[in-house]
Amino acid sequence: MNLLIHKRQQILQQMEQIQRMERGSLQAETRPSLRHPDRDRGPYYKHQVWEEGRNVTRRIPPQQADALAQAIEARKEFERLAEAFIDATVILTRAESSPEVKKNATKWRRPSAAKPPATSNSS
Repeated sequence: MNLLIHKRQQILQQMEQIQRMERGSLQAETRPSLRHPDRDRGPYYKHQVWEEGRNVTRRIPPQQADALAQAIEARKEFERLAEAFIDATVILTRAESSPEVKKNATKWRRPSAAKPPATSNSS
């Protein structure tokens, strides 16, 4: 149990160290060159994210792409850590709420197929 408490504290510390996050995904795309058909232009970067129920795409300058990619990865790491924190907390909650003593289970017995003996009511 102490190990789980320690693990939760470590997870919180790791979460606290994440300073920048961004939602969505980043794609790099190239386009064929009109002047030189054998070469591509780019890469061009686009950031896609769901906002207010719709997919919003914005172009990103190449010099900002690496920082944005790191922020997206940091958000994914934060979500992974949050899931691990939830898992550890659920285990702790279940351990605290379950009784320490095992229930004594009684063996299940099949009802007898034989009829009970007849009783006589003669007096």
